Amino acid sequence: MPSVLILAPGVPQAIQGRNLLGERLTVEVTASVDSALAEADARVYDLLVLVGLGVDAQQATAQQFQQRRRWRLVPVLYVIEPGAPGLAVPGSYRPEMDGIVRGALGSAVVERRIRAMAREGIAEAEMVTAGPFELDPVRARLRLRDLEVALTERETEILAILLNHANRTVSAEEIIGRGWGAGADERYLQILRRHVSNIRRKLGDTPASRSVRTVRGAGYRFDTRIAG
Repeated sequence: MPSVLILAPGVPQAIQGRNLLGERLTVEVTASVDSALAEADARVYDLLVLVGLGVDAQQATAQQFQQRRRWRLVPVLYVIEPGAPGLAVPGSYRPEMDGIVRGALGSAVVERRIRAMAREGIAEAEMVTAGPFELDPVRARLRLRDLEVALTERETEILAILLNHANRTVSAEEIIGRGWGAGADERYLQILRRHVSNIRRKLGDTPASRSVRTVRGAGYRFDTRIAG
């Protein structure tokens, strides 16, 4: 089941560490940033919930978590106090994966957002990094500095293999075997060529346009040095 880490300064000691949301979620509640960071180092979670922090504290706390590589894939739910004026958005907010909700911890509206955002398996995912590239396998996105390219699931699998062997040639047989669990017959070779062509097309207007290389008779290589 999904695991959720809730940082809620001021939460009573009596409910810290208790599951506030009932079944189908594993929830850890802590009142201090230091305790939350210790939890982040000790265990894996699928969602981080920040409750009752000012916008600057939200941003600083989220950035502390995201310095830990695996936490860069974990969505953050920013919970704003019901009586707080306005709705300031922290600079760490990522609209494609994070959420903002106004309400109190334990309220129905906050509980619904937590349940909607907590997806099992995110905690086990790993960002694939090579040179200036980052591949988000959960959301199927390839990032290069300020650029982001949306991928299909199969394109993500292919790039994960190539980026894990960046600047080295990976045979078509290995890619097909790991990606499809099949032998490299002509049908699968053609399918692989089509996916590689689609990846190149998506990278066509970026500094990475020539990064996916065909090594004739050997396979494919992702050259991170081309994008500098």
